[in-house]
Formats: sequence, structure tokens, C-alpha cells
Amino acid sequence: MTRWILVTALSLCGCAAAVPQPDPQSVGAAAEAASQAIAALASDGSSLAPTYHAAISDPRRPEAEVARDPQRHPFEMLTFIGLEPGQRIADIRPEEGYFTRLFAPVVGPEGQVYAFVPTLTASREQGFAEGLQAEYGNVTPVIGLLDQMSFDAPLDVVFMGQEYHDFHIDRFNVDVAEMNRRVFAVLRPGGRYVILDHSGLPGTGHSEVATLHRIEGASLRREVEQAGFIFEVETRVLANPDDPLDISVFDDSIRGRTDQFVYLFRKPDAAIIDALADERRPEEDRARDVARRAAETLELADVNPGDQVADLIVGGGYFTRLFADLVGPSGHVYAWQPGEFVAFNADYGTQLETVDAAYDNVSGQVSRFAELDLPEGALDLVFTAQNYHDFHLNPFPPTTAASVNAEVFRALRPCGRYFVIDHHAGLGTGFEMSHSLHRADEAAVITEVQTAGFNLIQASSLLENPDDPLTANVFDASVRGHTSQFILVFQKPGEDCPVS
Repeated sequence: MTRWILVTALSLCGCAAAVPQPDPQSVGAAAEAASQAIAALASDGSSLAPTYHAAISDPRRPEAEVARDPQRHPFEMLTFIGLEPGQRIADIRPEEGYFTRLFAPVVGPEGQVYAFVPTLTASREQGFAEGLQAEYGNVTPVIGLLDQMSFDAPLDVVFMGQEYHDFHIDRFNVDVAEMNRRVFAVLRPGGRYVILDHSGLPGTGHSEVATLHRIEGASLRREVEQAGFIFEVETRVLANPDDPLDISVFDDSIRGRTDQFVYLFRKPDAAIIDALADERRPEEDRARDVARRAAETLELADVNPGDQVADLIVGGGYFTRLFADLVGPSGHVYAWQPGEFVAFNADYGTQLETVDAAYDNVSGQVSRFAELDLPEGALDLVFTAQNYHDFHLNPFPPTTAASVNAEVFRALRPCGRYFVIDHHAGLGTGFEMSHSLHRADEAAVITEVQTAGFNLIQASSLLENPDDPLTANVFDASVRGHTSQFILVFQKPGEDCPVS
């Protein structure tokens, strides 16, 4: 197993609050810019643009469906989905087949479209699916229960067009959580789950699915993420700001013109799925995965087999366990717990011993802040989550952060990365709130780390929460587990660093 360094030290508290889940309705300009960039790529000469245009102009499409194109924006939708020739896509409850008829020509003879008809509606809709099969040789009807769906091969895409809300209606008798887990299971790693539906008012959840046939986007997103998906991007190509959102989608005043959201979720890569599913992880860790945005954070950290990683101030070892799985037997994780914290609370030492014992590639280390000792020039990543502000706690000398940053710089190889997550403090407060509220000003962290010689290569808003007032202690019940947090990725300079 590994080495232990135990140093008796000061008494104070470390931090381990859960990471927040941002409000899905605030996807905002960044997400829309991403979807617009995808559409611009296709329209400006992507090799897929002619394929999409050919599918839209396919003479087999009924006139009634073509007439709906101005409202449904098929080119933008195909571009947003990113469907390619040869792929496998399931169209869930396609009814007459508006989207199925677009998907079939795009995936072509080497691909496959599964027209999945729920058992409950099969008496009316199975005939539609069989007609599509007869017309397009690459369409296969599948009749079954949504929460038991399966296919004969892993899928690239699962698509639901204006149907997700229906599956919350009691008469469908669908376990929606299990349905989303089944979608996760049938997709290949990296596969996409695309959902188009009618917008409900904020706060309504799925309470109006049977009356107005609407669903709140934020509620839907939380449900899908609970199944393990990563939210990738939203497009508002089907938005209508004139929709009041409080009338039935079948009302003549809005029918065909409702405000609709389109979300694209992605199944994580296989390595991250395996790490999250590792049986050695405690149940309490698994329960925090959605709130901590674990899959997305691991993607940003970009840990690979064979990497050398240091996890600073590991708490209970939440990320240490994930890194250990990702680096594999050829890599190594140095899990460091400050001696000062262990002296204050012996559980910190016990938790580190537990992690150390469970993984052959983890070295548990305990030492004073001033005696942090990592292998020189050997590490690919140094990671610290929700603890950078601890370098500025009152009992420590004012040089503590500079000392730790210098040690991190020394330990990283050229182009190695320093990954920092912490709780937002008010703009311009520096580290004034580090001891009282356990928060830090993002700008102050950037300046301090750059002073140590690092370059800032990425700043992510993944963990931001606009509802956090930034004035409460992170352990206060009003914000605990929902604080707004920043993610900063720094890099040690080197001649061969990839362009960021």
C-alpha cells in the first residue's frame, strides 16, 4: 500500500460542503452560443449539411409534414442532434413519423432507426411504425414498455419529440426514473439523449403534464441527470417568448407555436462510467454524484490511465477514489490531508487510512501545510476541491498559500495542471471571507496562483448558482450543498503545452 507521514499540529476545521446544482433555466448565452456554433458549422459547409438538406427535401415526406417545417426547423434540429450516416437512433413514440422520416435518410442504409412504440399506444400507433418500415428499409418498429426498453445493439442517439411529459401522466403507468436509466443503458458511451418538449412555467415541475401537456425544463433536466447523464447544451430554436406558458398546448391561440426547449444530454465516456460505478465507493459518495456534477468535473479534470495525480485536502476521499480508478494500476494518486486538520478532527485521518487501504495506487499522506512534500516534476494534475480558501484561515501564516502554490508548481511536470474548485465570495472581497464564511473571491485566487508562475487555461461556470447570495457561511443550512462555486484550471508553462 503506501506511506504515511503524521505530524501533530494546530486545531481548526476543514471544509467539505457538497457541490451545487445550477438552475437549468439559466443555461443562458453560453449554451445558446454553443448550439448556434453547431448550426453555423453545418450551414457554412459541413459535410453533413447536404445530407440534412437532402433528408428535408426527400419526396417521400408527406405534404402535411413539409408544411410544418417552418415551425419545426428540421435543419437546425438535425444539426443540433448531430446525426450522422451509419448511426443508430431510437425515435421514442414517433406517432406518424415526422422526425423518423428525417432520421432515416440521414443515417442511410448502413444506419438504423428504431421506431419505439409504447405498449399502451400500440393499438393506434403500431400501424404507423410498420408503414415507416415498409417505406424506409432502415426503420425497425419496436413495441414495448418504456421503462424496460431494449434494442439489439448500442445506440448513438435516443430522441423524444414532445413526448417526455406524457410519460408522467398516470395512465401511461411509466416509471420515468427507470425509463431514463434504460435510455442510459441502451446508449453507447458518449451517446446522446435529445429531448424536445413544451415549456412549463418555472416551479411547476411535472404538475401540469396531464392538463396543459407542459413540463418545466429545470425539472426534466434534474430527472435526466439523476440517471447519470451529462447536460451538454440547449437550443432555443423553437422558443416563442409570446407563449404565456399557462395554457394548454392544444389551445387554438398557441397550438403549433408553443415555446419549446430542446436539451441534449450525453452519456459519459466509459472510463468515467466505470469510475462512478466502482463498487468500492461508499453509498454516501454515490448519492452526491449529481449534486457534485461528478461526471462533468471529471471530464474537465481530464485524468487518464497512467497519470500521476495529487488530491489536496481530500476530506473523506470523494475525488481520491474516482482518480484512483481513472489512473489505473499504472498511475498513482497522492492523497494529502493537512496534519492541522487531523489534529482538530481525528476522523480526517481515519478517512484517509480507509481510502489508502482500499486502493493499491493511492498514497495517503498527512503533513503540516508548511511541510507539503510531493514528488518533483512528476505530477500531471494537482487537484483541490472546496479548500483553496483554507490556505487563508486565520491560524496560518499569511505566506501559507504562496508556499503551497510553490510546492504545487515544483511538483507538476511542464504543462501539468492545477485544478481549483472553491466557494464564491463577493466580488472584490479577496480572502476576507475565507475564515468566517469559508469562501474566496475568484479573481483573488486567479491573481495568487498566476503569481506562482501558472497560466490560467480554463474557467468553468459548471458549479455556479445564481441563487447563492454569497454572504452566508457555506455550512449554513440555507446554502449548504448549493453554494455557487468556481472552477479554475491552471497550467505550468512548458514548450510543448497544447494550445488551449
